Amino acid sequence: MEIGEIIDRLNNHEPIAIVAKRLEMSPYTLSKKLRLLGYEYDNEQKKRMFVGKGAEPRHLQLKEAVSIQQEKIDYQRLIYEQLQNIYKLLQKQEYGMCITSIQQGEKKKRTFSLSKQILEQLDCFSVRNGVHKSKIVEIALEEYLKRYREKE
Repeated sequence: MEIGEIIDRLNNHEPIAIVAKRLEMSPYTLSKKLRLLGYEYDNEQKKRMFVGKGAEPRHLQLKEAVSIQQEKIDYQRLIYEQLQNIYKLLQKQEYGMCITSIQQGEKKKRTFSLSKQILEQLDCFSVRNGVHKSKIVEIALEEYLKRYREKE
């Protein structure tokens, strides 16, 4: 069955389940394939509209149109973009990785007084990165002491 005929049947209020059964597939699969080809359901007009790029593939058979559309997808580009997004997320969470690598040793409690501005920044950083404030302070002090030792 050609795509144009499928769309016409659906737009003439024939249930998608019946059309899908004629094509020997599930309604979900048919709907997914039509979305892949660029057809979306318009709630205002109550029919499926072509919103994809290029010419509307009404004259093609469903199977052949789907295979052509899949050839157009550049999977290497998609994978590259996903890897870039993952890399950006990892860069944002650099402190999170650093914090989990601190050696766990014996702990002692001390009380310190800090300015309100520093405490507010510490609270925000802690919530934003999901890290305990004591770990952040411990890492900051450790880095500060390393720098101080290097200067001696």
